[in-house]
Amino acid sequence: MRYLIGTAAFCASLLLSACASGPQSPPSSVPSTDAPKVLYDGPDVKQGQTPIDAPAFEPIRIGLLLPFSGPAADVGTAMRDAAALALFDAYDPRLELLPFDTLGTAQGAQRAAQQALDAGVSIVLGPLLAQSVDAAAGVLRTQNIPLIGFSNDSHVAGDGVYLMGFMPDQDVRRIIAYARSQGHQHMAGLVPHSAYGDRVLESFGPAVLDMGGDLVSLVRYDPDPDLMAEPVKQLARYDSRRAAYLAEVRALEALGDDLSNEILKRLENQETLGEPGFDALLLAEGDPLLRSLGPLLPYYEIDPQRVQFLGTGLWDEPALTREPPLRGAWFPAPDPKAPRDFLKRYETAYGKSGPRIATLAYDGMALIATLARNPLKEERFSAVVLENPAGFTGLDGAFRFGGNGVAQRRLAVLEIRRTGFQVIDSAPSGFQRQRLGRVDFNLKDDS
Repeated sequence: MRYLIGTAAFCASLLLSACASGPQSPPSSVPSTDAPKVLYDGPDVKQGQTPIDAPAFEPIRIGLLLPFSGPAADVGTAMRDAAALALFDAYDPRLELLPFDTLGTAQGAQRAAQQALDAGVSIVLGPLLAQSVDAAAGVLRTQNIPLIGFSNDSHVAGDGVYLMGFMPDQDVRRIIAYARSQGHQHMAGLVPHSAYGDRVLESFGPAVLDMGGDLVSLVRYDPDPDLMAEPVKQLARYDSRRAAYLAEVRALEALGDDLSNEILKRLENQETLGEPGFDALLLAEGDPLLRSLGPLLPYYEIDPQRVQFLGTGLWDEPALTREPPLRGAWFPAPDPKAPRDFLKRYETAYGKSGPRIATLAYDGMALIATLARNPLKEERFSAVVLENPAGFTGLDGAFRFGGNGVAQRRLAVLEIRRTGFQVIDSAPSGFQRQRLGRVDFNLKDDS
């Protein structure tokens, strides 16, 4: 069923407790005759909501550029639905959310951006991927329309393009800093041949050296489950360690005395001698390939009891808690409480689970709605406002946009445990920030 809606979300400088409590879904009818009308397919929201006080009515159109068809359609649809939840948390009838299908391609994003311009948008949320962001930005810059995209590729940021995605360089520096603080000195990396892997490499070596560590090994691999074994074997120095083991066994067997036999007995559960040469290993891979990569590490004698496994934000997937080799591993991410509560709310509203990335769409929409409260039209989405050094707080924690358009984030360090992710190092404080939407759905405000 299709619904006409005219709402938006912001709680901005209000405390979270001032926002509506309990799960909500979109409204089933237009709440007032003067509400802007936007086509959206979604579930009903509670009846009887009333819009927040807003400046004198003037429609503010927001373009939402996402893949609603093609291979990434499920993700695009979920992010649209997450943005819709942000719309209804404060309910500002001035805002019109206009979805445009990018088809998941650069050409489609370019066409969608032109459609958004033709519709008179003031700002665009999306697209999802770097190539689409870059293509859409080329169109939007002709009219000085800012774009808040979801890519994690900083190369496409700047000049009116702001990126909400979690940047690999920030992930790497956060996790390396924590590992060094815990005494890990000798670092190694296992990094895929991919655009993401390339961006990890740009920061991994410098981060290790800047923080006084030693980069002792770096191996790259093709992101194919059938091609991962050999790179892991190389990283582990398995062949040389196996040869050393066999030579030791032969020597002990030749001696044949009681002491030699006792040593042989202790070696029965080993396949190699010596250590791989590092005490911390960065694995720049996410689910599902990480679930293929993880078991290969102990198989080739990289012992997770002796080597600390480190990850990036790609690890922020609950399925990884079911992987025994990864238990005890560390990775950087927002505190999981607010995202987890939001995804429960999403499932309640839509009757299906949402992807982890859906929180970016909620925070992006909540940010736009917050900025829209500014009564000065020419300032609402200006660079000065978007790049406010005080920053904001959303579901994914504190962030602010630098002059380069990249979201600077304050991340916690999580440990993978059988029962879930556990915060072992809280996100550092940094900037005073404005709150967006409903960050905490089930708890009282902590202010």
